[in-house]
Amino acid sequence: MSSTVREARAEDAPGIADWTRETFEWGDYVAGSIAEWIEDRSRHVLVAVDTEDIPKAMAVVRMLSPYEGWLSAARVRPDSQRQGLGSLLNDASVEWIRSRGGRVARLATEDVNTAARSQVEKLGYRKVSTWVYAEIEPGTAPQPFGPEKLKPAGRSDVDPAWIYWSTSELYETGRGLKPEQWTWRRGTVADLEQAARNQQLYTNPAGWVALERIDQELEVTWVATSPNDFPRLVAGIDTLGSEWGVSEISYHVPQTGWSGEALLRAGAEVSEILVYAKAV
Repeated sequence: MSSTVREARAEDAPGIADWTRETFEWGDYVAGSIAEWIEDRSRHVLVAVDTEDIPKAMAVVRMLSPYEGWLSAARVRPDSQRQGLGSLLNDASVEWIRSRGGRVARLATEDVNTAARSQVEKLGYRKVSTWVYAEIEPGTAPQPFGPEKLKPAGRSDVDPAWIYWSTSELYETGRGLKPEQWTWRRGTVADLEQAARNQQLYTNPAGWVALERIDQELEVTWVATSPNDFPRLVAGIDTLGSEWGVSEISYHVPQTGWSGEALLRAGAEVSEILVYAKAV
């Protein structure tokens, strides 16, 4: 049966939600978000439809910068799998990025999702970096040196923090990417300037960290430190999280070996995320 690609419409949302509720063992975030995504002008939701114009697959694409595109939430209706719909939507998404001046398309998948990894590699993507995703409850991390207090970093910290990070192992391993709400793009000094203005850039003798509080979660979105100092920085983040009364601290940091080990030792639950890219 032939399929065509078009933009998703508001009336598509209920049907898509029905066949995305149980994508994984834990469920799926798509079902509860698809209606909002379709209305969100920063996202471009594409669907592959059958001859009756009923969506059988979907994908989300957006620009994270003038030249960086991001693909996510690729889903195929269970009874329509193995029909090439994922590839069809990927090609359409890449073309959308290219038409807007993009030069690179990126996406991410869990290390344990071997099926997704195989598919994106067949589509011409290559793995560019591996990231640790960690969740930890405040008050868990060891404090071997006593409380490692973090303090807000000012504009004068931006340049030394940027120079340190851009010449560090974390930068090299992460390919200079910065995570942002489960997307990855090139980090810029402007990111640190904005974090400092928003009082989201913090420092202690172990390094610098960018933090974002969302409800009861404290997200660690950027880290500049060394292998020996990272546990001290984790301890400082733990102390701050306890002071702020958050229920969870989450990390996205490049997997250097020592970064994942330090988070495990701090009592975090750890998984690995793979970021893929291809030129468009």
